[in-house]
Amino acid sequence: MLQVLLVALAASAPELKPASAVETSKPKLVILEVTAGGGIDPTVAEALGASITREVNLRGYFQATSIKELQTLLGIERQRQLLGCSDAAAQSCMAELADAIGARFVLSGSLTRLGDAFQLSLQTIDTTRAQPIGRSVRIARDPQVLTEQLPFAVAEATATTLPPPPSRALQLTMLITGGVILLSSGVVALDGTSRDRAVQAELEASQTNPSLLRPLSSYRDDARFVTLEKTAALVGLIVGGALVAGGVLFWPSSSSSSGTAQVALVPLGSGAAVVGVFP
Repeated sequence: MLQVLLVALAASAPELKPASAVETSKPKLVILEVTAGGGIDPTVAEALGASITREVNLRGYFQATSIKELQTLLGIERQRQLLGCSDAAAQSCMAELADAIGARFVLSGSLTRLGDAFQLSLQTIDTTRAQPIGRSVRIARDPQVLTEQLPFAVAEATATTLPPPPSRALQLTMLITGGVILLSSGVVALDGTSRDRAVQAELEASQTNPSLLRPLSSYRDDARFVTLEKTAALVGLIVGGALVAGGVLFWPSSSSSSGTAQVALVPLGSGAAVVGVFP
């Protein structure tokens, strides 16, 4: 039966050949469907699987083929006839099929639910050595967050170079600028308060010694200047605080990078539990 399979694959081999010499130097990798655990909408797992395939292709380390492309090539029923697969063993049969067409690596994944959180597990198997080359586990409360973390998850699972971390130049600029504005505003506010106190002390002293009083226009100028300083300080505090808050709010999440703990609080029927991955 295996010989029949190889003959069928050989007949369709021209369609599987890479189009350029650059692609031939890339190892072949078959991407299996993401398995949906209990409580997971299969369409969510399917969408994540499509995103994983797209990410692998974008990274360019492998000549990637999704399991759906293999199914389209031979037809699901024909595959099961050739390999004698049952529905329960379909994924393992796909791995055998990948090995038969010369795909050394197989990427598999699962999406499970942990209370209100979602856990995406990815693993790449080297079929020649029958051992994994990389694993990745990501936990998030929203599947969209998992999609955003796929560049890092795929890199970890395929043991390839991690993508560069997101730029923090804007956030640093916001933090530094906001800090400078806050400091300057504090100095201006302090100066305005000091001038106001000095004027009040002068007016109190003039009650016993009227000769200390200055012309009325001078006191009006002082009042306008103090008001201007206090207004500028208030505006500066608001702007500086907003910049600092924005820098903190938009700071790239450390969970996107490798080597950091990923933790989620999961409510359970009898309480709650902390689940996650710790480096």
